[in-house]
Amino acid sequence: MQSKSKKKPDQNETPEKPKHIVQRYRDRLSVLRQAQDFSQKDEIPKAVASYNKYLESLANYYEITEDKLHPDLFMKDKNLAEVLLVSQVYWDLAKAYDRSPQLKKECERCLNQFVKFSLGFKFQFINSEMLRKFVKKKAAYNPKFFESAFEKLKMNSKACYIATFSLENDPITLNSLRNFKFKLMNNGHSNLVEKYYQLSPLILEFFDSNFYFSLVANSILLRPFLRFLSKIV
Repeated sequence: MQSKSKKKPDQNETPEKPKHIVQRYRDRLSVLRQAQDFSQKDEIPKAVASYNKYLESLANYYEITEDKLHPDLFMKDKNLAEVLLVSQVYWDLAKAYDRSPQLKKECERCLNQFVKFSLGFKFQFINSEMLRKFVKKKAAYNPKFFESAFEKLKMNSKACYIATFSLENDPITLNSLRNFKFKLMNNGHSNLVEKYYQLSPLILEFFDSNFYFSLVANSILLRPFLRFLSKIV
């Protein structure tokens, strides 16, 4: 009688994750909602603990430490909402740590993570505006950290506010306009770029409150003009 041979493990087979890690990952959104509730009630220590529990559940699932969390870990098309959530968690943590002189380094680190999880995504403008308004209110105990984060979002962005709004599905034209923007900055015309950043939020806010007008203006005026400009530059 022949003995049954044991099945050899497939070297390409992904090992199963421990059940407790999978369960924590599945429960992460409940933990996040709890953190947001604590934050709204101004129960900051409890909010911070829950936010960190949420981030740890992601880190454990991807088999890294929390400080190594990066947007590239996520499938950006399918998990865009999660990337946005992570950016908001780091934003709330940065504001919480900002209150404590002993946690200044953590505040700066969380702001860097906030920037990392904002750059190049559709919600970058929203996050940038949120940061700009916070800086303008002078609500920070460590204002230089927040100002620096805003500059990174504003100047080192791979996107242009109005151009991205108008040409979201035209990466070639966007890249041409982006290069033109950097040429202006490198040739002593950074004041023009600065004006662009100052006016863009106002224009986009107007478009947001006048949806049908923005559709018409974009299709008839804005998009054709930007494409014409990209060919010239």
